Parts: sequence; structure tokens; C-alpha cells
Amino acid sequence: MLSRNKVSRNCSRTRITDASVAPFVDPAADLPDCISLDPLTEDSLLANLLSRFKSDHIYTYIGNILLSINPYKPLAQYTEQAIADYKLRTVAISQLPPHVYALADHAWRSLRDFYSDQVIVITGESGSGKTEASKLILQYLGFATGKSKELETVRQQLLLCNPVLEAFGNAKSLHNDNSSRFGKYIELEFDYKGEPVGGLITHYLLEKSRVTVQHPGERNFHIFFQLLAGADVQLLKSLKLQRNTENYLYLRNNHSNPSVWHQSDKDEFFNTKKALESVGFSAEDIVNIFRIVAAVLKLGNLIFTPVSNIDGTEGCSINNDYELEEVATLLMIPAEELRSALLYRTYSVSCSAMDAHGMAVGGGGGANCFSRDSTLPRDSTTSRTFLGNNHQSHSQPQQLLLQQRTSLLSTSASMVGRDMYQMMDGCHGSDVGFQAALASRAYQDAKDDFVMTDLSAAEATTGRDTLCKALYYRLFTWIINSINERIKVKQHGKRRILGVLDIYGFENLPVNGFEQLIINYCNEKLQHYVTEIVVKEEQEIYMQEGLEWSPILFPDNLAVCDLIEKHNLGLLAIMDEECQRSTNGSDDAFLSRVGQVFQDNIQIEVAWGLLSKNADSTAMNAFRLKHYAGWVTYNVAGFLQKNSDLLVRGLSQSMYQCAHPIVKELFPEGNPRRTTLRRPATSGTQFKMAIIALMRSLRSKNPHFVRCIKPNAFKQPHHFDVQTIQQQIRHLGLLETAQVKKNGFAFRQPYAWFLQRYKMLSTVTWPHWGGVAIEGAARLLRDLPISATEYAFGRRMLFIKNDSTLMQLEDFRRIRLNDLATLIQKTFRGWATRWLFFKRRQAQIKIAAAWRRYKADAPLRRMRWRLSSVILAGCCLLCLPMLFCFRVLVTSFSLLRLSARREYLELRQRRRMIEAVLVIERSYIQWKRRRYLNRLAIRLPSTSPTCREWPNVALFLRDTNQILKKLYHVWRCHRYRIGFDQIGRNRMREKVTASLLFRNRKESYARSVAHPFQGDYVRLRQNSQWRKLVNETSDQYIVFADIVSKITRSSGRLVPVLFVVSTSSMMILDQRTLNIKYRVPAADIVRISLSPFLDDIAVFHVKSSSESSVLSPSFGNKWKGDLVLQTCHVIELVTKMFLVVQNAAGKAPEVNVHTDFEVSVGHQAVEFSFHCTGPTEVQPGHVRIVRRGYRLEVTL
Repeated sequence: MLSRNKVSRNCSRTRITDASVAPFVDPAADLPDCISLDPLTEDSLLANLLSRFKSDHIYTYIGNILLSINPYKPLAQYTEQAIADYKLRTVAISQLPPHVYALADHAWRSLRDFYSDQVIVITGESGSGKTEASKLILQYLGFATGKSKELETVRQQLLLCNPVLEAFGNAKSLHNDNSSRFGKYIELEFDYKGEPVGGLITHYLLEKSRVTVQHPGERNFHIFFQLLAGADVQLLKSLKLQRNTENYLYLRNNHSNPSVWHQSDKDEFFNTKKALESVGFSAEDIVNIFRIVAAVLKLGNLIFTPVSNIDGTEGCSINNDYELEEVATLLMIPAEELRSALLYRTYSVSCSAMDAHGMAVGGGGGANCFSRDSTLPRDSTTSRTFLGNNHQSHSQPQQLLLQQRTSLLSTSASMVGRDMYQMMDGCHGSDVGFQAALASRAYQDAKDDFVMTDLSAAEATTGRDTLCKALYYRLFTWIINSINERIKVKQHGKRRILGVLDIYGFENLPVNGFEQLIINYCNEKLQHYVTEIVVKEEQEIYMQEGLEWSPILFPDNLAVCDLIEKHNLGLLAIMDEECQRSTNGSDDAFLSRVGQVFQDNIQIEVAWGLLSKNADSTAMNAFRLKHYAGWVTYNVAGFLQKNSDLLVRGLSQSMYQCAHPIVKELFPEGNPRRTTLRRPATSGTQFKMAIIALMRSLRSKNPHFVRCIKPNAFKQPHHFDVQTIQQQIRHLGLLETAQVKKNGFAFRQPYAWFLQRYKMLSTVTWPHWGGVAIEGAARLLRDLPISATEYAFGRRMLFIKNDSTLMQLEDFRRIRLNDLATLIQKTFRGWATRWLFFKRRQAQIKIAAAWRRYKADAPLRRMRWRLSSVILAGCCLLCLPMLFCFRVLVTSFSLLRLSARREYLELRQRRRMIEAVLVIERSYIQWKRRRYLNRLAIRLPSTSPTCREWPNVALFLRDTNQILKKLYHVWRCHRYRIGFDQIGRNRMREKVTASLLFRNRKESYARSVAHPFQGDYVRLRQNSQWRKLVNETSDQYIVFADIVSKITRSSGRLVPVLFVVSTSSMMILDQRTLNIKYRVPAADIVRISLSPFLDDIAVFHVKSSSESSVLSPSFGNKWKGDLVLQTCHVIELVTKMFLVVQNAAGKAPEVNVHTDFEVSVGHQAVEFSFHCTGPTEVQPGHVRIVRRGYRLEVTL
């Protein structure tokens, strides 16, 4: 994996720390799959890993399981080309070099091809590279899938979740510089095409105690250091922060190096902020998040000073009120409200249990008058308690108040139970007196009385730390929920899931506490899951199916899992039982209870039971648990407090009163309207339920495993510690796994499923097999070129030996599916072609019949016409009346009229003729289009963008021709652009800019089109004197350098000077000595003026208040105004200056092309006027400049 540690440049070869490995190291042994080792022993497995590690081959297979050794250095094998190589693979995964990309590709292909849920489980100790492995898997899934625009946003959000989660959930630990301090399970959802459409992130138990306390040599969460190092001054000022980490108590750790890895916290802050924006957080949300982070840091700086009250009890006050004011500003809460919540604790008491003076009535009954959400201090003699009654006047005597306090102090110990209190809204009280505190407090329930107690300095500090941990943990949860809301699937349809599990690794620190127990419990469950899936269930299936199998023994950690999680008798259950005790619930009582329950259990040892076994194995107030990775000693100090994880309701209510939009959402239980008294589940119980749900989810998916190994305990590259790796091989059961994979089978499926998927590979089973499934599978395999040793038949399942055989079957199936698809296409195309042929043939027959009919009816038509003519002529000769002639004519025509039946037949025939004509017409048009496209493909014009040739076409294809012409021009312009290197792209950019600025605006622009922009016309870059000079300035890169004529503003005389434009300024230098006479920063140039004629004059307008334009103290030159220059490269100079100013100032300068404009000369303004009196083509240099008062005339 890529580690975030700096690469040690002194380590040029692999260092082996155990010489015992030398005898069994085979220099030629470098097998990508450990099941190929012969013999397969622990020594040969270790030797193979060492040989590959020396060659930077950090990945090794054990069957379909991937081993990954953390190299603690960057490797050049995570490029886009590597992703493409594995994405476009055509061979089995086992035939490619082992890689995490290969495993990710195999999981993705299994999801797409088999349409089944997949999960990638990454396991290993802390510091073995699990986080980097998960990032690489997500990277591959993001780049290997399609690139449609609709899914690009989803893909980017899924990829950019990691920087956010790492910033808020990762920290430097003893074993890892980027250790995940929370469990992370990402579920990516894919559609039927294998494209990602959304996701879901589930997190498990953030180590929030790190917010307030870190072990020596460790750091707090990354986001604290990133914010202080990367935020700009304005943001830090708004957050009330300073850059020095030593100013904050929660970040002080004298044993850790502030520099964690090669990338600075400042760079990581920009990445985190950019990731937040890309995921979908608004700028306001990001600022609000940072306000909470800053508030946590500022809260940690609060100092509580003990104070003795007048009644002898102990209270406290805040020593640095300015920190409290700033925290209140950040959280948008009144400072007195926050002060009251931190210094006092308020409880409600029912009025029915009080006498006339507000005292509790009855010793035992009074205890039931308290609600069940908070706890009073157990040592009631060290805190001051106030009793108030909302029905009493606020002006009652101070003596009565003091009597009430004393009476309540004497009875509070018997009245107060662990879960029997409810804190009301935070109090504004102070040490001035109870009467002022009572007057400043408003309570929602007017029927209730209240009890307010002072907190000691230690109790206030504990409450502050609890609040900080709750703030950070709930903010982290809110961020993940917000990300889930943005990346959730937004479309309907069937989807499949590919999960990636990256959870904290096994830990054994010098001092282990509650967090380490939870982390190691999670690793125990994962180890049990992996062992059960890979070794136990595999062997059970072989024996159930009747295969010949010699059982392989393996370590089983089920007993340890039961010891921790067993109902009523496990460590977590005992811890919950102690947390629920109203009295006598302490860490010592918990340890005593553990010793009683597990006194005969060999998996656990308590402190007093170690003297006879191993007196030095652990310290007092601790127990020792035998995990799968060895014995771990846990100090029980703080176990119950971390497990109960209670935040007093007064603090919750004060946070709910904050105007900060996010904080109000983080503490919903602070709503005074909430009346629920249900006790929340403890941290251990919540985590156990989450792990049980996780195991259930993992078992419902097809698993893929990445077993991560750390080569040494010092995070050093090129260092192979044999003992460290040997222990991990034994703990992870890798040798047993390799033996099962070597002697077992890589793939198994029921016969019916196998036959349904591969039945098209045999003509006997395709398309349907009517017999028994096992016979069909046997017949199918006999027809394939697969050796009989590559598969075996069980009672219900078919077993395949190697992944290469399965890949071969998939290749056969893919080829056969292509053949079947081709057959379907061929059949359809043949049918479509025949149908079109018959339709055209029928149309041709109809048209031919109509033509023959027309030709055959010609004599009849002529005879009819003659008869009509004869009748008309006879009528005229007989001089019959016109009416009679007309009637005779109509009668003659009626006799010749067709019957109605014949007319109907003619209409139908005419309609058929029209349809036939349309068929022939469409066929003709299609033929013309095909001929046009075929001829166009042969007669395409040149690929030069300047070529204007294009073939002519028929009228009805003119629109299509214009569209194709535009597309072809865009394509050849793109081809032309990608052929440029960086220098060519810059020159093209300059030419395009010049066209935008001067085309149709300045007459001399046409001359510059064919002239390439060279920039340095005097070869100044090669001048050694210039190279020495630029070391004093920031003008190393030259954009333009040439001898130009500077026009004096007093007389208009031309003075040759060396003019240089760099990426940051423009300068005028002496031609011989290269002394800088004037230097103007590019950002100070506001406008450039030119005339529209053929002259070569340009005016650069400079800010009048520019003080940086003087750079020649020896000459004492003062800038006297705008700069007027004449050069034969005026178009190039102005274009380059335009781009330089745009890059330096962030906005483009104005380019003024006009015949009249003003030029500043010192404190005066001179008007430049251009007149063209000569011919259009004026040779360069034929310019006359005359000064007339405040007017400078330029005649061309």
C-alpha cells in the first residue's frame, strides 16, 4: 500500500532483521501465488514473501485471497495505465501480476456478470495499509467504470468522500501515521450495466476520547492541524484561532513530531476543503463545520479554578473568561448560558414531595421526585446545593435559603440514584448568590421545583471534556449522514451492491483501554468470519458433498468472541450491568465481577490472579485477554465512564439553545419538550449490535479478501522483519488458508445454476435440457476441451479446481453468446432485407402493370374522342339548337361512362400506385444517401483547418452536407490542437487572443497573422548577465524582449531602448549594461491604447498611484506617466502584455483602439491624435509626431 510516511533515501536495499531466514531463502522463488509452492510450509511461504518484497512486489495471491505488504514508500504501480491494463484484461485474474486492482476488477466483474452482491473485506493489524488499500479499490472502481455525464457527479462524490473521512476520522497513532480511528463500511450500488449510481457509508464507533487525550507519540485528528495550518488569516480570525498548535491544550503532545508525513497539513486542508465542496457542502456549511471544530479547541482551553463557598462546599470558576466568550460566539449562544451549563448542574424536583419550605417530605419517597436523565455528584459534601421553589417569592431571606441548602445536603445521598434525575435548562447562576441565580433562570414547567449544585473543578473539567467529545463525534456523524444524503441512489430499478470494509486494525499499545477492547473485539469477529468462510465452511462443504478430503486443523477464536459478547455473561454484559447500578458501580467493581465470572476461563486473567502464573504480565486494576493475535492487557480505569457515555441534560439543553444551525441538530435530546426517560444503550452494546448487523450483511454477499501485513513495527521502508511477519502469518492463519486453497477448489455452484449459465456451450444442452441437472452438467463438460482433473462432482454441487478454468468457461460462454447474438442479428437482417425486397418488388410490379394498362387503353381513348367529335360535328351540321346538341353530347358521354364499381376499382388502384411510387422514391433516396456517404469518405478534403474545400451534393442533402462539414471541421481542428506541445499551445493561445483583440479593428493585424510570435528577438535568455540580474527579481521567464523605440512625451523623439516583458512585469533596460531603468509590475497596467491604422505605436497606461514602478535607486528615476512605444511587433507585444496582465491581476486590461485618447505625462494629460493622410499602404517608420501644447499629433 502507499504509506504516508516519508521515504527513507538511505534505504537502497531490503534489510532482514532475522538471520534465521537466510537458510531457506530461494533466490529464484518469486511465485505470485503461494499455493504453487512445493512444499507448502511456513518457511517457504515466508521466503516467497521476502523474495517478492525485495523486488517491490508487495502483492501475492493465496488462491483468490490477496496478501498485501505495506512498503512504507510510494510505488509507481498505481497509474491510470495500470487501471486500463486490468480493466481490459482477457485472461484469468490468476494469470496477471497480483494487484489490488485485479481483486477490485474481479469483484466488479462478478457483480456485473453474475448479478450478485459482492463485498471486499480488508483485514490486518494497525499500520498494515488497510486504508490505502480501500482508497485504491475505490479509485479503480471510479476510473474503470463508464464515463457517462449522468454518473460522473456520483462517481466524483464517491471518490471524494475519502479525503473528508480521513480528515475528520484519521489520526497519527503509534503504528500508523494515517490510522483510521473509526470503522468504515462503504456500499456502492451499481445498475444492471455495472455503472455506479449511488452509495452508503456506515461508520462504527469513532475513537472520540482522542479529542481530549492522546497517547505519547500520537496526534489528535487531522482536521485540527489542517485547519490551523491551511486556513487563511481571515478564516482564522473569524474562528478566533491562532496557527500555533501549542496554544491549544488538546493539541499539545510533547512526545509527537508536529510533522506527520511528507505532505503538509496545509496542502491536506485545501484537499479536504475542495472535497467538501465537491461532495456537495455549501460554503456556509463548511464554515459552520469549522466553527464547531474551532469551538472544540477553544473549549479545551477553559481552565476551572477551585473556589470555596461560604458554606464550606467546593465550587469552581472559569479562569479565562475570554475563551468562554469566544466559544459562545462560535456556537452562537449567550456566554452566561454556557457558563451556567459548565459550572452548575440543575435538577428538577416534584412539588408534591416538598413541604411548605421546599424540603423533601419523607426519606425514601423523596427519591422518586427526581427525574432519570442526570446524576448528582456522588460526594455531596464537596459541592454546594441550592433548592428553589417557583411558587415561593424570589425575595425570601438568605438564611432560609442557607437552611434549605444544608437540609438538602444531608438528604441528597439517599435521594439521588444513578439514573433518577432530569436536568432542566442550563442556569445563568453565579457565585454572587442563589437569589440572583434564581432570578435569572426561567423554567418551562412552573409546577416543578429545582435543585442547583456547584461543580468542583475536576467535575467541571470532566463535563467540558465530555461535551467536546460529544460535539466532535456528533459532528462526524452529521457529516457522514450529509454525505449519504448526497450520494444516495436517486433512481429506481434493480441494483446490486459492492461493499468495501475498512475497519480499524488490531491494536496492542503500552496502555490499552476501553477503545482498544472494542477495536480488538471487532477484529476478533472479522477473524472468526474470515476463518469460518475460508477454512471451516470450505472443508465442511467438501465433506458434505462426499469429496475426498483430509481435514486441516485451524485455530478458532469463537471462545474469545463469546467471552466478550455473550449475553448476560460476556465482558460487555458485565460492563452494562455495572453501569446500571445506582450505587457501588465502579471500575474496581467491574474488575472484581470479571474475576468472579471468568475465574476458570483460561482465555482471561485478572490482576490478582496473575501472581502464581505470570506476576509481571500485567499491572494492577487490569485484566489480560488472549486474542487471536496474542495476549493484550487492558487497564480498566475509565471503562464504565466510557461505556455509559452520558452527557448531562443541562449541557444538551444549552447546546440545543445555540443559534448555530448544525449544533441545534446535533443535540435533539436537549429539546425541553422531550419527555422520554428511556435510558440510551451503552457504547459497548451499540457497537455489539452494529457488528452483529455488519456480520449479517457480510454473510449475505460473495466475499473477496485482502489480508494486509506490516513488514516491521518501525514504519521503515526496505525493512523485512521476519519475526513480525511470521507472527502475523500465524495469527491470520495464512498457512492453513494456503493449504485449503491448494488442496481445495476455487469455485463451486449447484448443478442447476451451472447448467443454466453454461448450457449454450453444448448442442446437447442448448436450448433446453430435459434430464437431470447433474447429467446435463457432465454431458456439457465432456463436450468442452477441459481436463477431467480440473473439476469434481459432489452430491449437489460442481467443483472447479482453478480460477483459470472458470475464466476459460467464461471465455467460451462469451464467445458463444457473441455467436448467438450474431446469429440473431443475421436472422433479423435477412428477414428485414427479404421483406424490403418483396415490398419493392410488389411496388415495381404495380407500377409496371399500371404502365401496361395505360399503353393498352390508348386505342380506346382515341376511339372515344373520335366518336365524341363525330356526334358534335353532326349536331352542328343539322343546325340543331344548342341545348339539343348539349343533351346529345351528355348522352353520348353517359353511355361511355364506367360503372361505379369500375370507378371504385380505379381509385383503389390509384392509391396502390401512389404507395408503390413512395416505396420506390424512398429506396431511391436511400440509395442516393449511401452513394453520397461512400463518395464523401473517398473524397474527404485535407485535414488542415485552413482548407475550405467541400464536395457539392444534391439539393435534398444540402442540410446534411452542412452539418457534416461543420463536424469535420471541428474534428480536424481538434486533431490540429492535440498535435501541439505546450509551447505550441501557448503560441496558438496568443494567436487566438490577437484575433479576438484586433481582427476588424486594426489594419496592421493582417500582416501579423502569418508571422509566428517568437517573443525573445534578442536572445536575452542565453545572456549570462541577464541570468545574474534576474536572481534579484522574480522575472526569470521572458515573454517578450526586443529593441523598440520609446517616444518621448516632451518632443515626440524616438529613443531606442531594450524592452522586456516577463510573467510579472515589464521593464526598460539599457542596451549595453542591461541596467534596469524602469520596472512596472504587470498588475499596475490598467489599459493599452492603439490606433486603428497601420502604425506600430502602442501606449501602456499605468496606475497613477503605482509606487513599485521605480526599480533603479542608483539613477533615482521616477516614473513620469504612461509608456509610449513603437515596435514592428506591436500586435505580438500587445497580445503578450494582455495575457501577462490578465494572469497577474486576475482580470483582463482594457484594449482601446481609437484615433484619439489621453496619455498621462506626470501629473498632466496629453491627448494623442492619429491622422492618416497618405496612401493605405504606408511603409513602417513613415510617421510624423508633432507636439502642440497638450496635444500630440501623429500623422501617417
